Amino acid sequence: MDCKQYIELLQNIHRYDNIFIQPEYRSDKKMFILAVMDKLNYISDPETYISEQNDIEKDLNDYGLINNSKSDDTEHTFSHLIFKELRIRILYINKKGFSKMKLRTLLSELGYKRRSSSVIGYIYDCLLFYHIETTLKGNVPCRIDEIDIDDIVVFRTL
Repeated sequence: MDCKQYIELLQNIHRYDNIFIQPEYRSDKKMFILAVMDKLNYISDPETYISEQNDIEKDLNDYGLINNSKSDDTEHTFSHLIFKELRIRILYINKKGFSKMKLRTLLSELGYKRRSSSVIGYIYDCLLFYHIETTLKGNVPCRIDEIDIDDIVVFRTL
């Protein structure tokens, strides 16, 4: 994705999926785009990002300037990231209107190897929140807790 497509994607997300954006970014598209780009830099290379942030903080302190960036530990936590990515892929990237993934891959992305009732509950909560339904090939509705771990799940938005 080139820069122009990336900005267009973020503008579409801000316009059409505004309800899923944190409240402080809902009314400010520029602030939203800059925050997403900042998070992407962190995700891409956390060590370099933290190092650069420390250097910036040092420079600001040396010049007596105030750093208005957030510094709490939750700044770079990415809850529900796999489900956010699924929704974005389905709505804005894949032209087919769906995305496929093995159940095993989904569990792996969440940091698990096996299904448990708590993991399944978490998955269902996220699917409900992001308005994503699951089916098998042929548009056959399925339940994550009833299918084989190596089945390919088709995700669609409701």
